[in-house]
This record gives sequence, structure tokens and C-alpha cells, in this order.
Amino acid sequence: MPSYEEVTQRAGSLRSMTGLTEAEFQALLPHFERAFVTYMQDRTIDGQPRTSRRYSTYDTCPLPALADKLLFILTYLKQHPIQEVQGQLFGMSQSNANKWIHLLHPVLNQALADQELLPARTAAEFAAMFETHSTDGRSTPPFLA
Repeated sequence: MPSYEEVTQRAGSLRSMTGLTEAEFQALLPHFERAFVTYMQDRTIDGQPRTSRRYSTYDTCPLPALADKLLFILTYLKQHPIQEVQGQLFGMSQSNANKWIHLLHPVLNQALADQELLPARTAAEFAAMFETHSTDGRSTPPFLA
């Protein structure tokens, strides 16, 4: 199972797997962490409402660190393998890969939305986003600044 630490030891692997440089990944990680903590306060890993105890990472968790969780979902979104392959790559079953994908995808979307980095879904949204970002004087995306 690739971990963030292992992937960053090989030059170019993080970029190949996720499309992000190490600096970009590290800039996104705190936003992803906030979105994950917020999500897990109210829901379980299965997406059910949390009723009793708080979330904690088990010793047997296939994605123990937040960086590993972000690596998992970014790899899935960039490479878009079938869930069986994603599970094999990260040392879990297809059903667990499905569970983690459905948990982490909305968390990533929230982290990107908090930074106003979600892609536009319509032409009108794109025009509004292009107008906003082209007039603020920045030439780099917000989390790269």
C-alpha cells in the first residue's frame, strides 16, 4: 500500500499519481483536514449520522494519516481506476475502497470549495469565476500563493 511518505521518496511519483506537486499537496492538506474533521463530527465512515462516540482512527485503518487519505482520493480522481484496482493499490477490498471514495470525495470537494477552487459546472459559473479571478491581479491559483 503506498503511503504519502513512501510516494514522496520517489521523485515525480506524487505528481504522477495525483497531478499535484508536493508544495501544492501540502497547501491543500490543512483545508482537507478541516473538511474531514467537520464531516466526521456529524457522520460515521459509512455516511450514517453519528449518534454516540467521536471519530478516532483505528490501528487497523487502511488510511491512517490525513495525507494518506488525501493521496487516496486524489489518486482515484486523477487515475480513475475501477474500485477493485484502487482497493488493491491501497491494500483494501473493493467494498472498502468504495466506502472511502464515497467518504473522501465530498470532503475534498468541501476543501476545494472553501478555497473557491471547485471547477465550474456551467458556462455561467465559468464566466463568473473567470471574471472574478482575472480581475484580482493574481496569476496563480489561490492555494499556490
